[in-house]
Amino acid sequence: MGGVGVPNILSFSRLSSIVSDIKVRADVTRTEATTGRREDITAAMSGDVGGAHLLKKAIDDAKSFQSLLALGQNRSQRTQSALALLGIDAVRIGTETLGASGRTDQPAHKSLASDARGTISSIFSALNTTDGGRALFGGDVTDRPPLAPPEQLLADIDAIMAGATDAADVQAQLDFYFDDPAGGYATSIYQGGLNKAPAVEISPGIRINVSATATDQPIKDLIRGLATIATHGSTTFADKSGVVEAGATIALGADTAITDLRAVIGVGQARIGAAISRHESEETVLTSLFNEMTGRDQFEAASELQLLESQLEASYLLTARLARLTIADFIR
Repeated sequence: MGGVGVPNILSFSRLSSIVSDIKVRADVTRTEATTGRREDITAAMSGDVGGAHLLKKAIDDAKSFQSLLALGQNRSQRTQSALALLGIDAVRIGTETLGASGRTDQPAHKSLASDARGTISSIFSALNTTDGGRALFGGDVTDRPPLAPPEQLLADIDAIMAGATDAADVQAQLDFYFDDPAGGYATSIYQGGLNKAPAVEISPGIRINVSATATDQPIKDLIRGLATIATHGSTTFADKSGVVEAGATIALGADTAITDLRAVIGVGQARIGAAISRHESEETVLTSLFNEMTGRDQFEAASELQLLESQLEASYLLTARLARLTIADFIR
């Protein structure tokens, strides 16, 4: 009588290997059904993956540009908002100061001096604005406020006013203080970098600057004009009105120059916005091409997944039966 064959360890191992393979295929198909993209691009393109990799890099580059441009756009917008705050009260104070000088209205001058001090404090606060923890008006040094406390500047200008011999001496000392690299503004008040903030790259090799620093001439002139109005009471010589009028005129001219500065930044913002739109369009087109090369029909993948899960369920059931099979069961 011939022997009766029974399942052996080899057949059980072979079935386990099949189950493992089905599980791997099911996992891959499940991912493809979710993403709509083939997991194994090399196999999908028969080994010719160079074009797909180049497209993927181009897509990543477009996304990277969009991210960096969005940061630049946000910083430029915050800069614009801060600059807009500078002239709100400065124009009014300058205009009213000239009017008070024409009337020889000393009480008005005293009130405007106090008003100018408060406005300088607000201007310093605006110029110390940060975005994401980075100072906006500190040039290439962004880890600290670009300006010292306004009280220090006002104390310096008070000292100049008190020590000057006449109106011409005041202007000469203010010229040195605000405009000379060795003057007090550059050495004691401004704490930022000597260079502009890094320019924004809108496309490979093309950069634009949409930043401003607290050392830009219009900003220094505005502070100078208001500080002159704020501290004119410290003067000890007779001709105070000429000093105050000069300060008011400088402040009003500075506001116009700041408007021009904002216009320049606005042109840069427009170019950044156009670049963002361009890179978004590029990403859309490139992604469409990439999907055509590497895409997987999600309905087809879902159908295949359903079939694999059915096979996997049947394989598990068969494996369980083989694991429990004895000679008695087999010959029954």
